[in-house]
Amino acid sequence: MSVTRRDPTRMQEGAGVSVKRHLPLPGFMNFDPFVMFDHFELGPGAGFPEHPHRGFEAITYLFSGEIEHRDNLGNVSRVGSGGAQRFTAGAGIVHSEMPSAETVTGGIQLWVNLPRRLKDRAPDYEEARPESIPEANIPGGRERRIAGTDGAIRLLTEAWYRHLVLEAGADHALALPAGWRAIVYLKAGQAEVNGVALGEGRAAFLEDESAVRVRVAGASELMVAAGRPHGEPIRQRGPYVD
Repeated sequence: MSVTRRDPTRMQEGAGVSVKRHLPLPGFMNFDPFVMFDHFELGPGAGFPEHPHRGFEAITYLFSGEIEHRDNLGNVSRVGSGGAQRFTAGAGIVHSEMPSAETVTGGIQLWVNLPRRLKDRAPDYEEARPESIPEANIPGGRERRIAGTDGAIRLLTEAWYRHLVLEAGADHALALPAGWRAIVYLKAGQAEVNGVALGEGRAAFLEDESAVRVRVAGASELMVAAGRPHGEPIRQRGPYVD
């Protein structure tokens, strides 16, 4: 069993976007099946102008503001606070994500690798408005189910993705199937994850654990992504994951 804490690296991406990157980092390029995890903030005029991708799926989930997605498939949509979008790059997609509100837009972008047999599939896009994301009351808080079999967004990898909003004193566990890995990111507050203290803005990476167990002293928010590794070589080069 293993729980590893990691600090992010702050960097600039796109056109003036400030990013706290947890994955990939030098010496820690991927965490199969996950290949990128960024907490981003962008203001008016900043964003991600048109650029290409291939070989993975990406989920963008917003905490604040609004972002407009456009792609070469003809999709144009606006995702606001509490909403999400997923694109499957597959054999290749060209898209842009630019702010469409005069406020700071913040959120998480998570990339999930595609298995080799699906790398060349046709690209696809899906939007989930805030009201379409299932939300469940849990002891000491609530759980938003963004992606997975019980979530708003479907994925081509065995995986799920959730936003936990917990009250002071909450103690919550999420079961993990055998062999799965998980990323736990503490957006706000202080937490203990599987017995390991996690500070605000840091992430924990779990392997060979039977559950993700979160205990918080004060009000906290966490993002949890879990999935089954593909166990295949990953060649990650900028916007391409081959």
